[in-house]
Amino acid sequence: MTQATVRVVVGAHRPPRAPRQAEVYYSKDDARQKSSMKRRHVWVIAASAGMACAGLGDNFQKPDVRLDHAVVRGVGLAGGNLDLVVKIQNPNNFTLQADKLQVGIDIEGSHLGDITYEDDFAVTQNGETTLTLPLRFGWFGVGSAVRAALGYGDLPYTMKGQATLKLPGGAHTDVSFTHEGRAPLIRPGNSPGPT
Repeated sequence: MTQATVRVVVGAHRPPRAPRQAEVYYSKDDARQKSSMKRRHVWVIAASAGMACAGLGDNFQKPDVRLDHAVVRGVGLAGGNLDLVVKIQNPNNFTLQADKLQVGIDIEGSHLGDITYEDDFAVTQNGETTLTLPLRFGWFGVGSAVRAALGYGDLPYTMKGQATLKLPGGAHTDVSFTHEGRAPLIRPGNSPGPT
């Protein structure tokens, strides 16, 4: 059992509303015990995070992230706005929780832009979720093939990025993805076809 010395300090010139304060002084042995307990606590947290990552092990399968379709919101002389409708499929038998999605998109081999989505989202076990990611792009540096592709009914794209998943125990892990394909390009008033 540790002993603490308590000293009560009463202020002679303090305002009447100030209560009495007690100051507690601990011995050096107490400080060493607290420091040792903090180190153990940090080690337990680190070990738990490691076990959480290791616990997924061979059971974990990467989610499939793909562009379902793109919606043209406006195109002008300087560039335009698209809504990228991204579907995330979870092949695992447990729900995936995520708090960040970073996406880079190329059209016809030219980089169109990058998006960072930083809201929490979940993908149910063996299910899918849909996120709408707004993208503002400029014509400068974008090839004429991109301009032509925006005139087609679909976009040939390459999408690369990573999702930050929340693991049991509070740890995080980044999962990279790449997907190539063609996605319908929708203008307001049209609806996407099946993909």
